[in-house]
Amino acid sequence: MHSVRSRTAQIIAAVGLALLLIYFIDVLTSMLIKEPGFLPLTSKDRGLLFGGLSIVLFIISFIVGWKIYSKTLATLLIVGGALIGTSVLVSTFVTPQLTNNLEGFKIVTPPLPQFIGIIIIGYAILGLGIYKAAKNR
Repeated sequence: MHSVRSRTAQIIAAVGLALLLIYFIDVLTSMLIKEPGFLPLTSKDRGLLFGGLSIVLFIISFIVGWKIYSKTLATLLIVGGALIGTSVLVSTFVTPQLTNNLEGFKIVTPPLPQFIGIIIIGYAILGLGIYKAAKNR
C-alpha cells in the first residue's frame, strides 16, 4: 500500500516538475527569439495551464504521499517549490516591461499582488518538501 502511494505521489510530482520545466523552456525561448515561444498559447494561458497545474500537482503529490517515507518526493517538492518561488521573484524584477525611467533613474515596479501570491505558494511548496525531508529522518 505504501509503495503504491509513494510511487503515485512521486509520479504526480514528476509530472508537475515536467510541466514547470516545459513552461520555463517556452518562456526562455520566447525571450531569446523575441517572439512567442513554441507553445501556441498566450502568456496568461501558458501560466495558468502549465504553472497553475504544476502547483496543483505538487500539492496533490504531498497529500498522496502524506506520512510516507520518500526522499524522492521530498526532493521533487523542494526543487519545484524553489523553481516556482525564485523564478517568479526574479522575473518580476528583470522583466523589461516592469521598469520605468524617472529623470535618469531606473525604477523597478514592485511585484503585483498575484505575483506575490505565487511567490508565497512556491516557497510554501518548498517548505512542504523540507517538512517531508525532515519527517523522513
